[in-house]
Amino acid sequence: MQSATDALLIPQSVARPVRADVAILLCVVSVFGILSTLGSITSEGFLEADGCTHFLFARAAFDEPHYLVNIWGRPLKTMLYVLPAHFFGLTGVRFTSLVVAIAILLLTYAIARGQKYRWPALATIACVAQPMFFLHSFSELTELPFAMVLAGAFLAYQRRQFFVMTLLVAVTPLGRPEGFGMLLLGGLSLLAHRRAYWIPLLVVPLLVWNYAGWVLFGRPDIPWYLWLKNEWPYAATSVYASGSLWHFLGLLPVVTGPLVFPGFFVGVGATVWGDLRGLIRSLRSGAGGGSSDERESSEVRISPQHRRHCDLLIVAIPMLILIAHSILYFTGKMASSGEARYMLTAAPFWALLVAKGLTWMFDRLAVRRVHLLAGLLAVAPALINFKVYLPGGWVFGYQVLPLQASEDWKIVRHVVESMQQSGELDAHACFAAAHPGVFYFLGVSPTAPRVVPFTRGTLAHPPADTLLIWDRVYAQFNADINRTVSVDFLLSAGWTVKREITKDWLLLKSPNKPGT
Repeated sequence: MQSATDALLIPQSVARPVRADVAILLCVVSVFGILSTLGSITSEGFLEADGCTHFLFARAAFDEPHYLVNIWGRPLKTMLYVLPAHFFGLTGVRFTSLVVAIAILLLTYAIARGQKYRWPALATIACVAQPMFFLHSFSELTELPFAMVLAGAFLAYQRRQFFVMTLLVAVTPLGRPEGFGMLLLGGLSLLAHRRAYWIPLLVVPLLVWNYAGWVLFGRPDIPWYLWLKNEWPYAATSVYASGSLWHFLGLLPVVTGPLVFPGFFVGVGATVWGDLRGLIRSLRSGAGGGSSDERESSEVRISPQHRRHCDLLIVAIPMLILIAHSILYFTGKMASSGEARYMLTAAPFWALLVAKGLTWMFDRLAVRRVHLLAGLLAVAPALINFKVYLPGGWVFGYQVLPLQASEDWKIVRHVVESMQQSGELDAHACFAAAHPGVFYFLGVSPTAPRVVPFTRGTLAHPPADTLLIWDRVYAQFNADINRTVSVDFLLSAGWTVKREITKDWLLLKSPNKPGT
């Protein structure tokens, strides 16, 4: 009897010609690339302030190698962007993000084709339909590089290339904290497929990261293999407010794309109902190629049973990320601020599930121009970016692009320019700041010789004659509790308010004598 999932597939012999899919892919990638480039070159602001910090780290890493292993900056992200940032600045970084995004589109298509989706190019369109995926295609954040490596690891697993899968999974913790969960999943996969001898490789990048950090940061007071544990910056108890357990579930329409969101639930249902039943039947019958000869044969690398395993993992991976972040945000742990972009780490898998659901729905509705309809559903929400003024004072639309500099960034630029023009910064030996815009507009590294680290320990005993640009948000809210500093803390340490820039911004001066 044909399962619900089997109905979504077609025999390889009658699959859509590769040339037809190539034409669709070229169209999707070209339009996506042009729009992303326009968004990049017309945007003045950053998608998030964290993106500016990542850019600063990558730009400085060529001259200050310690940034290559900085825990907050993430080695995968910094190493990928260091040369573009150094030689081509922000434009180079944003173009690199576009290349990463296109790589994810191609990997997602390859996975869909390997799973024998009826219309594998739908998975690529479903990826483009994710609003945050487009915005991050010209951002400086960590989610897309992580998603690219994870998609590559899954494609290797799908093709039973376990050594390649192991290497890629081993790299994921260097990209984002979710990678530690992928290590566990990768280890279980190797055990299940009798490849346990590759498991030691999973920890090699972590060991290299530990040793490199220990050397570059100079920590002879601790064993090298404990450097990562001792330097881990994320507060166990978040300084951000906790929220609802269903917070991320409620954000899924924003994650997958609002008009294609129903396809997600249909895709999950088709997988769980169809593939799980098929897997149980195959296990009961003993079918599915359990011999070593079958496992090694290139002709059955994607056997029906292995394809079912992959289908279930396509559901499991994003669900695990969703559940983990939901629990962390609900309990207020690990500095989770509940941002929707965390879900972008599983972007290829949301797209695969949506594509599967759309296939089911389009098939039953006898839709003929499948890719055209999917494309319209993908891009239609972008129309909200254009404001339409209606009679009666009603305004429809909310402009997102081009990204504009927010009010705090305008203040930072004004403060830096005015202090440079007056020579105030030059008159003081050192300065400190929490807002990354200070370093961006000054064009200096956050660890330049004149910069005093914005940490409780340093600011409690600062160098004499140090200026501090303090703001109410960045100075008091940080994933690292050691970098949350209130005005009361500074005043108790002997700092004095030199002037009030705005009601949320202060310029302070350290005591004339160095702290002891």
